[in-house]
Amino acid sequence: MEIRKRIEQHLNVLCNEIGARPTGSKANQAAVEYVCEEFKRAGLNVLKQEFDCMDWSEGGGTLTIEGQDILTAPAPYSLPCNVQGELVCIHTLEELRITPISGKIVLLCDALAAEPLMPKSFIFWNPEEHKETIALLERGGAQAVLTVSLSPECFVPIIEDGDFEIPCAMVLPGILPLLSSGLSATLSLNTKRRPARAANVLATHGKGKHKICMSAHIDTKPATPGALDNASGVAVLLALAEELSDRELPYQIEFVLFNGEDYYSNPGEMAYLASYLSTPADYVCAFNIDGVGVKGQALAYSFYECSEKLINNLSKLAAEIEGFEQIDPWPQGDHTLFSFSGVPAISVTSSGIFDLVDSVLHSDRDSLELIDTEILESLVKFLLYSI
Repeated sequence: MEIRKRIEQHLNVLCNEIGARPTGSKANQAAVEYVCEEFKRAGLNVLKQEFDCMDWSEGGGTLTIEGQDILTAPAPYSLPCNVQGELVCIHTLEELRITPISGKIVLLCDALAAEPLMPKSFIFWNPEEHKETIALLERGGAQAVLTVSLSPECFVPIIEDGDFEIPCAMVLPGILPLLSSGLSATLSLNTKRRPARAANVLATHGKGKHKICMSAHIDTKPATPGALDNASGVAVLLALAEELSDRELPYQIEFVLFNGEDYYSNPGEMAYLASYLSTPADYVCAFNIDGVGVKGQALAYSFYECSEKLINNLSKLAAEIEGFEQIDPWPQGDHTLFSFSGVPAISVTSSGIFDLVDSVLHSDRDSLELIDTEILESLVKFLLYSI
């Protein structure tokens, strides 16, 4: 079967037959089993690296302020609640430090709603002001927290943390003129946290001492088919593995499907970091594939901790294949796991992908209609030539 047909088959299974694949969910486990079987069918040695996580589900929520229903949604991983109390609006960290919030429903807005607050257990980047904000809310005894969405049109969370011990919901910015401290508020959130298990998938081709890693993440946010984020990356690596089945190489190709890139605490990445990246000298380099295949857009690559020789060789190869362009390094993504460990890393995504973050990615609009499988076929060939 030609490369493009195989890619389309993998995309159909992941996005249409399985669908949303949040870490720890039954669908996520089904996706893991599917890729394991596909790697085995291609002749690779396959290992599942299991870890504990949380399977979270939600059935919506209601918010009433002074008898008026306000559109709301539970923040991802929020605890459930059914509470009533006085609304208090907090605009700055300084204000949060001095405002009594015990027994109240706290609305974070303005400066406190300008950017996402890093989860408590996120070790890679967690500013002190974020830590203090979360600590003040938890120690202050608030009944619940409301945050203003980062998007005016859809719910984009400020707090997305399964370790946050206060029920949390989101409101849209347009409602702010109607809200002020002292109003009576009632909040009900229908959510559930369940202990679960999930797994990274590691598959290897060849037996050389040194490795080239090919990674993508298999999980999604809830309620999205996750076509660009990141079924397209997974499909590319499955197709690449099939193309390698008869090739002998002087080093080992390690395929890693991370499980947890879209989960609040990156548990799969942490498990891999502890067990495999503890010996970074074993790696020649690592490619991370995420968000590839947007129709009408080039494949965009960037370098992290790479030698001039590696940069020149890969840039020359990309120039020989139509539809590639180099972009500036960007910090989000699993490629940073490698570069922070001293492993030369190459990220491959789509030009313009960051324009889709709020409007498409992590939503039900991230569907197969956005993907050009011819672009994905070109990427498979580029990766083949690269190794």
